Amino acid sequence: MKCWSCEEDARAVCTFCGRFVCKEHYKDMSTFITMFVGANNIPKGLAVANVIWCGLCEPQPEPISMPELY
Repeated sequence: MKCWSCEEDARAVCTFCGRFVCKEHYKDMSTFITMFVGANNIPKGLAVANVIWCGLCEPQPEPISMPELY
């Protein structure tokens, strides 16, 4: 596959949107991989630092309500 930005050979895939990126164009960002309710009804999240990000897509900082799916 080729890099989305420059057509060089890609080295990774953006965790958020799936674009392929080369070593020169990748960036990193943290993300949550799961959220759950722990003991005493305290919400907890399992985060991963330094995941691949293309730098082009815009992961949203707040959850988006989707009541039609429930």
